[in-house]
Amino acid sequence: MSTDVDTLPLSAAQEAIWLGQHLAPTSPVYNTADYVVIDGEIDPGRFEAAVRTAVAEADCLHARFHLVGGEPRQSFEPGRWRFLLVDLSAEAAPEAAAERWMHGDVRTPADLRTGPLFAEALLKLSDDRWIWHQRIHHIAVDGYAFALLVRRVADLYSTDGGGRPFDPFQRVLDFERSYLDSARCAADGEFWGEYLSGVAEPPWLGHGRTDGIADRTERAVVPVPAQRIERWQELATAVGVNWTELLIASVAGYVHRVTGVGDVLLGLPVSARLATPLLHVPAPVSNIVPLRLPVDPAASLSSLAMSAAAELKRTRRHHRYRQEHLRRDRRRADGPERLFGPVVNVLPFDQEFAFGPHRGRMVNLSAGPVEDLSVGFRGSAAGLRLEMDGNPAGHSASGLRRHSDLLLRLVDEAVREPDRPLARIPLADRPVRRPSPARRPAPDVVALIRARAADRPGATAIEQDRHRLTYAALLARADLLADGLRRRGAGPGHLVGVRLPRTPDAIVAVLAVLISGAGYVPLSPDAPDAYGGHLPRITVEDGLLLSGHTGDEPPPARSARGTDIAYVIHTSGSTGRPNGVMVPRAALAGFAGAAVERYGVDENDRVLQFSSLQFDASVEEIFVALCSGAALVLRTDGMNESLDEFRRATARFGITVLDLPTAFWHELVAAGGRLPGSVHTVIIGGEGALPSRVAQWARLAPGVRLINTYGPTEATVVATAADLHPAGSGRP
Repeated sequence: MSTDVDTLPLSAAQEAIWLGQHLAPTSPVYNTADYVVIDGEIDPGRFEAAVRTAVAEADCLHARFHLVGGEPRQSFEPGRWRFLLVDLSAEAAPEAAAERWMHGDVRTPADLRTGPLFAEALLKLSDDRWIWHQRIHHIAVDGYAFALLVRRVADLYSTDGGGRPFDPFQRVLDFERSYLDSARCAADGEFWGEYLSGVAEPPWLGHGRTDGIADRTERAVVPVPAQRIERWQELATAVGVNWTELLIASVAGYVHRVTGVGDVLLGLPVSARLATPLLHVPAPVSNIVPLRLPVDPAASLSSLAMSAAAELKRTRRHHRYRQEHLRRDRRRADGPERLFGPVVNVLPFDQEFAFGPHRGRMVNLSAGPVEDLSVGFRGSAAGLRLEMDGNPAGHSASGLRRHSDLLLRLVDEAVREPDRPLARIPLADRPVRRPSPARRPAPDVVALIRARAADRPGATAIEQDRHRLTYAALLARADLLADGLRRRGAGPGHLVGVRLPRTPDAIVAVLAVLISGAGYVPLSPDAPDAYGGHLPRITVEDGLLLSGHTGDEPPPARSARGTDIAYVIHTSGSTGRPNGVMVPRAALAGFAGAAVERYGVDENDRVLQFSSLQFDASVEEIFVALCSGAALVLRTDGMNESLDEFRRATARFGITVLDLPTAFWHELVAAGGRLPGSVHTVIIGGEGALPSRVAQWARLAPGVRLINTYGPTEATVVATAADLHPAGSGRP
């Protein structure tokens, strides 16, 4: 940068974004994008002229950022940039082609030193249907600024150069400086300090804690038709709130149901422009403030909506206090690292603009980075779009769709019964699948897991704390280990002892043994050699104990059959020498297929691996999860520190299916704590369930399936299963 160019400081919002981009200079995550669908004929030349005029007026779009004396500074240096005209009218599906093109453009990184910070394109779908695409770095604009730019271009195009030009960016810096020096700023800081006093770390809805901002966001969009919204509006009117407040309360209630947290902290985007001189400045001015909503499980959504309205009124006059300054204050006070949990943004009005005689409708494509989860309600021509944006380190597209479905269900059920307590709204119950009257032999479990990996190779297969294996990685590692086992003589008729702690490596080893054709024998890492004594001519390597062939002949050079041993589970040995129960592969395959169907587990689930590998409950957990395409989440040592920690970890890991010993479940129910709303099914076994505990469970976990199972090890894990209900009846 030449020294004769005047530089300016960065605003508080720009500083935070600059630092994030500086730490990941090639990441495109700070790109934001909206597009406008225009129905009608457009003059491309006139449209380009309108866009160029509006862009020239917007200082922030031409900013260049440099370090001067160790501090980031900016200068406004308009340069040459391309206006793209992309003709997609010859494509078989022009709309889909436009979506692909725009998503590809949003992945283009911006260089904050050299620019440009934006891209402008007009996509032709047909003579009377066009899309205007804008991609702009978040350091230059916020959502309000996007709408400001669209309105300015619409005015320029429609009036041949008329309308009010933009105000300069300098007004942002002047206003921010005057506010920081004012008594009001100090009072606002004191307010927020008291408001957040004693608040705990906000909950995560993703799977475990994420490692900061990813280089993209995952998104799921669900349309909400106008007829559905009318019922929501009727409830809001009856309660005496606006429906924005009703939707904010709905998200708070949903976060409570999923996490069990009673003091919910949401992030609330606010324009921070009203009654300021910044209404006509396209720049990043919007703020995100905390909204604290204590949630009583016995309260209804109606009463929570009234609380939300009161909290919004209480905090509104303090919305100018920047979240960046609030984070600084919290660090100084040694408060929680995060200010809020999920961000909820309600934009209920359809954003339409006139381009001459034709109408254009603005649609958001990318809203920028997400720490955990962002929930957006955005007006559309047909009603609303519910937009769920998630950090991909903790959210998948299917998981976001499930969050969307359950959130909408909570609102619909609350509207149907306005006085119903939030805790009594069933979110996660699923219909029990009836077994098919006739069954063919089930595929081998290895074949089932390979099929799941082929369908969704990038899906999570195994997870423990921060360690994660996709289905593709699981199969790759297991195949490699299986090759090594075969070279050392493993195959059908062999047994391989797995003496590993509960880690992803142990699950890889179990699968590798089955792929090799041998049967696995789970052994405790601390077990006495007496267990290993059942495996003749043992060699030990990397936690695996490879036996010789069970007969006198060498291992057969063939694929495993249904009659070959899949695993051996030993009895405890408390009355003498441990006895091994040998379970053939066909029995394991039949059990896995029947259990997946009976329990209703699918690819969206996250199954907790709770049991020790030496007990056959682990067989149920491992193969029900992996044969259905679900994620198998391995229990960490810390989960057993207390029942409260078990519940917190269940929420943190996003568990949907729990498979617990009945004795542990009895303790969990007796303690009286609620499970997070992510759990939809609990399977118990090992002993009978007390009727009093079943009745208590129905009050604690309404809508959560409780399945009581029983079966001796010789019958392949489970022989009977029944859904339990308070009256004592159950479907076997």
